[in-house]
Amino acid sequence: MTFVCQRCGYCCSTMGEIISIQEQVRPFEFRIGYTNGEERLVCVDLDKRELFCHQQQVEKKSLACPFLRQRESHERICTVHASRPELCRMYLCSRILILDPEGKRAGRVLHGTRSFITEDEALLDLWSRSIRDVAVPDDEQWEKTIEDVFTRAGYRVIR
Repeated sequence: MTFVCQRCGYCCSTMGEIISIQEQVRPFEFRIGYTNGEERLVCVDLDKRELFCHQQQVEKKSLACPFLRQRESHERICTVHASRPELCRMYLCSRILILDPEGKRAGRVLHGTRSFITEDEALLDLWSRSIRDVAVPDDEQWEKTIEDVFTRAGYRVIR
């Protein structure tokens, strides 16, 4: 089944912890930084510039991505979708995203489930040995448990 974005904004609602605007390079072009020190340029899409300008984030320290905006229809959209970072391109509504030490997607727990998907055999083995059968009924604690296990093994967890 092909993924279809529901424009809920969930995937971008905590990206403000990872992505920040470092400087405006030109009108509608920004240098962004990641918490790991990496930087890149993004440009606000032509068809979203008015929305970007007229709807500023309410809080300066918002957890949401600084490029996430809401349309009158309550759809939340990325205003830099065409030039969005690779991290954003691979997110696809994951409840938990696991990145390898180089920052590439290694696995994910699907939104609304406790189902894990990965092609990384070492990560799958770690999941099978340490997480799969963990009986933690509270979802928040279950996610924290997963984060602790993967982080100790050298992976980065985004949830």
